[in-house]
Amino acid sequence: MDNNLHSLNKLKTDIKAARLISFLLPKDKRTEIKNLEKQVEEMEKSIILFNSYFTDLGWCAYDSMNTSLMNAAISKYESSGADAGEEVLLNYYKTDAREIIHWLKNKAEPFAQRYELIQKAFDDHFEGRYYASVPLFLIIIDGAVNDYTKSKGFFAEGTDVTAWDCLVGCSDGLTKMKGIFNKGRNKTNHEEIRVPYRNGILHGRDLNYGNEYVSCKCVALMFALADWMSMKDSEERRKAKFEKENNPPPISESIKKLKENALEREEISRWTKRNVIVGVDIPSNPTIEDCEKYQYIVPVIKTFDAWKSKNYGTLSLYLKRLFSYENSEKKRAGECRQMFSPKNFCSFEIKEIEERGCSMTRILVQADWEVNGKHFSEPLEFGVLYQDKNEKPALPWRGNGTWCLIPWKVQGLYKM
Repeated sequence: MDNNLHSLNKLKTDIKAARLISFLLPKDKRTEIKNLEKQVEEMEKSIILFNSYFTDLGWCAYDSMNTSLMNAAISKYESSGADAGEEVLLNYYKTDAREIIHWLKNKAEPFAQRYELIQKAFDDHFEGRYYASVPLFLIIIDGAVNDYTKSKGFFAEGTDVTAWDCLVGCSDGLTKMKGIFNKGRNKTNHEEIRVPYRNGILHGRDLNYGNEYVSCKCVALMFALADWMSMKDSEERRKAKFEKENNPPPISESIKKLKENALEREEISRWTKRNVIVGVDIPSNPTIEDCEKYQYIVPVIKTFDAWKSKNYGTLSLYLKRLFSYENSEKKRAGECRQMFSPKNFCSFEIKEIEERGCSMTRILVQADWEVNGKHFSEPLEFGVLYQDKNEKPALPWRGNGTWCLIPWKVQGLYKM
């Protein structure tokens, strides 16, 4: 496994250390360690197998890649061969990928700047107009990476696409894809290609490129690049956190933390989950005054109030995680305005409330809005987390934090 994956390697080391003293632990803890070890082994095996089977064909594993997709492709490859394995991937990027296009915009500013062009390329892609989608995807990729590096495009010699402690930035990830896609194509070729050879396609040498294989691999590459940009942006912060967590604090601080953790566990053990019934315990369209006993609903109400009043600055604060790719409140407010100003809010209705823990609640909402006279009614699923000023989960009864929205399944917001 690539030595670049520091977190995974550290986890494996920690598990081995825990196994050495597991005979001193209760049976349930020993079971937890075994289960965790099995999960890590399976994840590592999947990554290795996927890249060994599919990298030479023009695919690479990336950090946000659907694990079920990865495993399904591996299984099909092993049972029926490479073509069958690729068919699994093709089916996903021809259909299901439609639901996650907005990830490109949310994860990386260079893709956000090209979002209108990206949507046009995807329109061609999903309609099977691959001769149109492929060159456009390649142009977008080169330009986005050029903007990000401020020097060179993805396909240029010397462009470094590695990143610390991430799957897509390892040696079997983008670096290998770059080498494959950037091969010289010096002769006019009429035979079908199944890999997006950038030089051959954009320089008019590979003439028979317009197929689902080439277009889908361009799509997968864009998602991988968005992951890379996101992980590269957070590289220094992640490094600092990793080093801090692996440099043990003084013993006095550790004892203090252990006592605090014990007290928190005792308090949490006294917490009891409530079965909240919408329409009985809380109205389906509640006011803030209705939420005295259910404070986690308040940010949901305030979010839709801000949308209704077209207060995009406030709305961007409640939906901060939706625009996390921007590093300033001003830019997030601008992105929020661009996304929501065409949408005239109509109403919302709470459908389900599920208290999943003392600091976490799931809320399902049905939201209605109009765009140019066209009506939309979409389910939106939020997590509401109680967290302190450092964005760490906190205990609501201590009053030292706030309830914050986490957009879980909100793809419907992008419809217009």
